[in-house]
Amino acid sequence: MGRIAAFLTILMLSFSVALGQGSNSLQGRVIAPDGNQPLAPVRVTLTYNGRRIYETFTDLSGRFSFSGLSKGTYQVIAEGDGQSFVTTTVYAELSTFGNAPQLFTQDVQLRPLPGNQTQPKGVLNAFSQNVPKSAMENVRRAQKLAAEGKRDLAMAELQEAVRTFPQYFEAHLMIGNQLLETGRLDEAIAALDRAREINSNDERVYQSFGLLLMKQKKYQVAVAIFAEAARLNPKNPLNPLMKASALIYQASYVETSSRRKDLLAEAELALNRTSELSDKKVKADAMTLAMFYEMKDEPARAAVELENYLKKNPAAQNFEALKTEIARLRSKAGSKPTP
Repeated sequence: MGRIAAFLTILMLSFSVALGQGSNSLQGRVIAPDGNQPLAPVRVTLTYNGRRIYETFTDLSGRFSFSGLSKGTYQVIAEGDGQSFVTTTVYAELSTFGNAPQLFTQDVQLRPLPGNQTQPKGVLNAFSQNVPKSAMENVRRAQKLAAEGKRDLAMAELQEAVRTFPQYFEAHLMIGNQLLETGRLDEAIAALDRAREINSNDERVYQSFGLLLMKQKKYQVAVAIFAEAARLNPKNPLNPLMKASALIYQASYVETSSRRKDLLAEAELALNRTSELSDKKVKADAMTLAMFYEMKDEPARAAVELENYLKKNPAAQNFEALKTEIARLRSKAGSKPTP
């Protein structure tokens, strides 16, 4: 377990990445054709002069962000799902003045698939509320402020929304997510629990609860919570992906090899389910997969994941530590007896 713990430490320290091109950031939201957040994560690619710069997936709220950018005109490409919307491209102009880092915002409004009149596949959530217009405006302003990084102002709008309409599910959920993102976990629990009391059939509540538990390193409980999200919406690939990640991290803290093997086998099933639901478009991040393969005693595959990560992120923090880890994995793979 000592080797796994050290490996885990290296991976956890490498999540913060800069591209080395500049000091500016670009963020935004991908918005489905119906005006809501997409039901599944969307692959977003950033290109400059036809050259791919970065790639990511949207989070629970449809948000994405890129950092380390110089001034210029970038293409933001949201990949179509083949069911309800087509690949959509917008342009983001980063016109900087002076040397201070700047934050730019560019949303992507997805274009519907031509002739598509059907709703995306998923579980019907019949929950609806008659929300006062003023409270709805508070939430809309909060979403815009949050996208601009103005968290305090966003929270003030959300608090006003729930004062106007105490049963406002979306507002309580957004409050919980804002608190979760800023590390105020006890307050986040209270807000998310309030959202769950109002509507216990929305998968997003359980996704957020699961992420909170992951932050607390309560991986076994997080697995169960993500499983509940998958039960509520078995068509969303994000749910088995989250469950797989929780299982992988749970396995990294297990001392018994047989138990670790069982957890990794369950994680592999969840990863396969994610691939199946997303037509192979959604996968775990390279760092988590590297840890997964390391624990499965497949060092060559772990090394490939880390190598791909460094190719995409040449200015990653702990670059040298990861290079050392790759060398160790390659050496381990070379010393393994041929089956």
